[in-house]
Amino acid sequence: MSDVREVFITAEVSNMLNMTPAYLIRTAKSMNLSKDEFREAGKRNYLFSESAVKKLKIRFHGDKKE
Repeated sequence: MSDVREVFITAEVSNMLNMTPAYLIRTAKSMNLSKDEFREAGKRNYLFSESAVKKLKIRFHGDKKE
């Protein structure tokens, strides 16, 4: 069974990365994340897995530790 603590909505991820939701979605789409990592969950709202968030953090902030 999946753990919902490992799934994030667009607003949560955009706040974590300090960017607008629109820019986050555009970037995530351009990264070709898998359906296991990123999927649409309504109009302008997406679900992100923990691995997708890690990839986005690396993309925007480099390979720095949190």
